[in-house]
Amino acid sequence: MIIKNRDRLLSHGNVAGRRIVLDILEAGMAAADPYQNTRDLIRVEDGKLIVGNERIPRTESPQIASLGLPGGATSAEPLVFDLAKVRNIYVVGGGKAAQRMAKAMEDALGDLITEGHINAKKGDQVYLERIGVTLAGHPLPDEDSVAGARRILEIERKAREGDIVFVSTSGGGSALMALPAPGITLEDLQEVYRILYFQCGAPMPVANAVRNLLTILRLKHGRHVRGATLIQVSTPEEPPKVRTHLSQRPDAVDPYEHAIAILHRYGCWETVPESVRAYLLRADPQYGPLRPDEWCGPNKHYFRVMGPEVMLDAALAKAAALGVSATVLASSLNDVESQAAGEVLAHIAQEIETLDRPLPAPCALICGGELVVATGDETGIGGRNQEFTLSTVKRIAGSTRIVVGSADSDGSDGPTDVAGAIVDGYTAERAAALGIDIDEALRRHDSHTALHTLGETIDTGILTTNVRDLRVIYVAGAER
Repeated sequence: MIIKNRDRLLSHGNVAGRRIVLDILEAGMAAADPYQNTRDLIRVEDGKLIVGNERIPRTESPQIASLGLPGGATSAEPLVFDLAKVRNIYVVGGGKAAQRMAKAMEDALGDLITEGHINAKKGDQVYLERIGVTLAGHPLPDEDSVAGARRILEIERKAREGDIVFVSTSGGGSALMALPAPGITLEDLQEVYRILYFQCGAPMPVANAVRNLLTILRLKHGRHVRGATLIQVSTPEEPPKVRTHLSQRPDAVDPYEHAIAILHRYGCWETVPESVRAYLLRADPQYGPLRPDEWCGPNKHYFRVMGPEVMLDAALAKAAALGVSATVLASSLNDVESQAAGEVLAHIAQEIETLDRPLPAPCALICGGELVVATGDETGIGGRNQEFTLSTVKRIAGSTRIVVGSADSDGSDGPTDVAGAIVDGYTAERAAALGIDIDEALRRHDSHTALHTLGETIDTGILTTNVRDLRVIYVAGAER
């Protein structure tokens, strides 16, 4: 079982409803493991290395798709390499799911792998045998993020014509592979991450538009791998064909100007380190985003082994197996404040409970994506999933039919060691009995303290994937 404290979560409140929500969350998170898809992608047959299949075709890199760049068209034809002509096979990369995908590569390729290195998140176990692993810091990069990134860069720079470089990437790589650009220190990077993401609550794509410019390695493998064949195998955080953010940089806008505009927009241009401001103003093209010709070419290939849609589909299937009508409200409910999203979805749950619309009960509403929490100067402990669930508590208070659960697919919600939380109509009464002021906890962004005291936090441990969050709002049918 992925949810380790299930018995405790089912020891109080609306037990029947909680069981349904936990079952749906469990099924979704279990399906998010990228190992099997990656294993199916890569095989060795009769002296040939074969990469790709009809189910997982070569496709456009997300950079090409998002910017409308030419090249990289989808193809169901697999890549086929004569191993007698392959000099070296390297495996590098980073992200919360990177080690799991690299494990599948290791199992498929065995001693054909010459060398490799992966940066994974601290708290994960190291289980690769031929490929080195550095457990690095997340959500803030640390010294191990830098050390591991240097090792990855060393291996990438060894690659030459006749070599194959597999790059395993997933969400979390911005922190896990943080190698500061010249003139910027690790402490500078940490401060930018802290200000933008935590203090200002900037959505991840917005924060990445700044911080990816400040690092040498993140998303720039095409620049470092010269002459060799580069095969990127990725578990992206975004579902396919869904526009997940409206603040993408227009093609005509210089990336450095775009980053500077973001820092001004969030009122933190003067508060980020002076070295960062100087670096962005210098706008050195050799460290900026890759050019179109660096993203694509005859020797550069991209495979999307899975994404949030797999988790959401598994959640829908589990709801159906439980006899519960379910729908995905939004594959990517992103960039919205957790408290606002919680209040809106709690209102919708009440509408179902009282008026059987927009769906008749019993039913489950399912959402993916990644909410945000702007903490400002508050120092409470929490995460977007815990804040989301806590913000529904007062609205659903007294309900015998509504249960709300939310969890991060990587097993760690914000800077806490839990994945999320589950609440129901009895949670407000229990909070009052324990002297917990829900409004104050939300004001201070201290959701973890409140929910942990209530015994409502979901414990999964570190999970080896990252396809954002899974939220489930369940409304039981009325008693007849």
